[in-house]
Amino acid sequence: MPLLDSFRVDHTRMQAPAVRIAKTMQTPSGDPITVYDLRFCVPNEELLSEKGIHTLEHLFAGFMRDHLNGDNVEIIDISPMGCRTGFYMSLIGTPEEARVAEAWKAAMQDVLQVPGMDQIPELNEYQCGTYTMHSLDEAKAIAEQILARGVSVNSNDELYLSEAFLDQATAKPAD
Repeated sequence: MPLLDSFRVDHTRMQAPAVRIAKTMQTPSGDPITVYDLRFCVPNEELLSEKGIHTLEHLFAGFMRDHLNGDNVEIIDISPMGCRTGFYMSLIGTPEEARVAEAWKAAMQDVLQVPGMDQIPELNEYQCGTYTMHSLDEAKAIAEQILARGVSVNSNDELYLSEAFLDQATAKPAD
């Protein structure tokens, strides 16, 4: 099985909260696509709560579009990571990490302004696969943490895991 790009970065040295360009590519018509790693938690040390990350998923996608979409930038998708340490955001365009960080912080401010559960988009059994698994309080606690800690940038060059390192680190002892 091919090694995915997300497993070529050293999770033990990753900062959080932080933005990282996870991948760049082009559409067949030549438009740039950028995938960002929006790391909310330090890997293997912190974890986003189930209900908090789920509620944030419903809110974050819209709020990030409000603050980042525009000329030459259109968000395609924002999805939580299976490890529950952040989100991946795919978009058409190439905004700088600092611009993404500012939009992220603005989106967290927006989360704090949501008055109640009835204001969470698509929170019903028809549009959500687990509509009872939500907590606005937990989503707001996550937003408060991001704003208190600030958002930095993770560098791929500093986090890159070489093939030689991976071969040595993942070698299985002989029987």
